[in-house]
Amino acid sequence: MEPPSRRRFLSTNDWYAFVNDLRKDPDAALDLRALRRNVYLDIEALRERPLFVYAVKFTDTNPMGPITIDLGDVDGFTDLVDAVAKDSKVVDVLIHSPGGSPEATERIVSMLRGRFEDVQFLVPHSAYSAATMLALSGNAVILHPSATLGPIDPQINGTPARLIRRGFERVRELLRESGPEALPAYLPLIEKYSLEILEICDDSLTLSKELVTEWLGAYMFAGEASATETTIPRVVEFFSDYDTHKTHSRPLMFDKLKGLGLNISIAESPLRELMREAHIVLSGFFALTHFVKVFENSDSLSWGRQYQLTGPSAPVSERVEAVMRSDMAMESKRSAT
Repeated sequence: MEPPSRRRFLSTNDWYAFVNDLRKDPDAALDLRALRRNVYLDIEALRERPLFVYAVKFTDTNPMGPITIDLGDVDGFTDLVDAVAKDSKVVDVLIHSPGGSPEATERIVSMLRGRFEDVQFLVPHSAYSAATMLALSGNAVILHPSATLGPIDPQINGTPARLIRRGFERVRELLRESGPEALPAYLPLIEKYSLEILEICDDSLTLSKELVTEWLGAYMFAGEASATETTIPRVVEFFSDYDTHKTHSRPLMFDKLKGLGLNISIAESPLRELMREAHIVLSGFFALTHFVKVFENSDSLSWGRQYQLTGPSAPVSERVEAVMRSDMAMESKRSAT
C-alpha cells in the first residue's frame, strides 16, 4: 500500500486555505514542524544529499528582531554540521536572509567548507548582502525563478559605505571649486560622521571584495586558473558596484547574473515547486509564531530565535493560537530570545 499523500502548498493561497480550514475544524490534528519537515524530506530525496535550512522573517514591511546574520548563527550552523553523518561530504543549504555581518559569514563559510567538499545553495526567495556572499561560497547556486541575490556593498549603520564616501568626495570637490564659503552647507554631513568613518568604509568595501574573491577561487572556480584573471574580478566588481545598482537592496535576478560565468541556475521541476513550497511553509510558520529565524534539518534539529512586540498580538482564532503555542513549546528548547 502506498503511503498517503501529504498536503501540498504550491501557492500562498494554499496556505491561507489551510489556515482557514484550521479555524473551521477545531479538532483537526496539526504539526507545523511536520509540514516543513515533509518538504525538506522531499528535497533530500530528490537531490540525494542532506539539507540545511537557514531562514529569516524579513520580507514584512517593517521587519524587526534578530533577523541578520550574526555571531549567534555560528551556533545554529554548528548544530547543523554536527548533525550530518561524518562520511557525508556534500550538503545543500536552503537560505532566506537579508544578510548581516561579513565577519559572522566568514566563520559560517569556514565551518561549512572545512566539513564539506561540495556545498550548494538553494535560494527560494531572497539572499541579500552577506547572504549573497555566503551563497557565492558554494560550488553552485540554484535559484527559484522568482528568487534574487543582491549587491555585496557593505553598509555602515544602515547607510551604504560607498554612499558615505561619495558624500565626502562631493564635499571635497565643492570646496576645491567654491572655496571655504561653501563649507557651512556641508557641515551637517561632516558633523554626522567622524573622519575615521572613511577608513571604516574603505576597509569594509575591501573586506567584502576580498572574501568573495577568495571563496570563488577556492570553491566555485577551484582549479580554473583563467577564472582568477577574468571571471572572478568581473563577478566581484559587479556585485560590489553600488554606482551601478544604486541601492543596497537592488534585486539581482537570474537574467542579470547568467552572463557572469557563475555556476548559477534556475531550479527545474520538481525542485522548483519544492523550493517554493519550503518558502511558503516557512513564511506561514513565521506568521503564526513569534519566531523570526530558524535553523532546521529533516531530522530532529529545529530551533531558532523569537521576537515578540509588547502589547496585544494580531487577532487569530483560538485554534491557531493553540497550534502556535504547541509548536513554539516544541521548538523553543533551543530558542534564544
